[in-house]
Amino acid sequence: MRNRIYTALATMILVSVLGVSAQAQSRNQQQLSVNVPFTFNVGNTTMPAGDYKVRIVNPASDRSVLQLTNLSLQTNAMVRTTDIIGWTNSKAKLTFRHYGDQYFLAQVWMASEANGLATPSSSSEKKLQRQLGQTGKSFDMVAVNAR
Repeated sequence: MRNRIYTALATMILVSVLGVSAQAQSRNQQQLSVNVPFTFNVGNTTMPAGDYKVRIVNPASDRSVLQLTNLSLQTNAMVRTTDIIGWTNSKAKLTFRHYGDQYFLAQVWMASEANGLATPSSSSEKKLQRQLGQTGKSFDMVAVNAR
């Protein structure tokens, strides 16, 4: 009886480790190319419109760090994210919260993955949210497809 319990426990641990490893490998291999047609904010960093490379710096972590690199200016921005659960999409995309003429990176979805990555609201975005809340206005979500 004890041997069965130990065998079952060892099997569950092995399956768990392999599952985390498989997720890390799939995310590690993905790198997005995207053309963002507007100036946007990543955390407290303002990034110009242009072509970007987006990759996960630490794919094995549940608090992944995204690196966005502007290909023409070779400037970088990094932001810590949290996993969000959604539906598997065939296309990768970035979504932005849009307030008037300002855009803030909100989510990154890799192709063929059910989990996305959400970015926290920066202090400047929170301030903007409070100002808009007083006027009764809200924000829109804007998606940009990646390749």
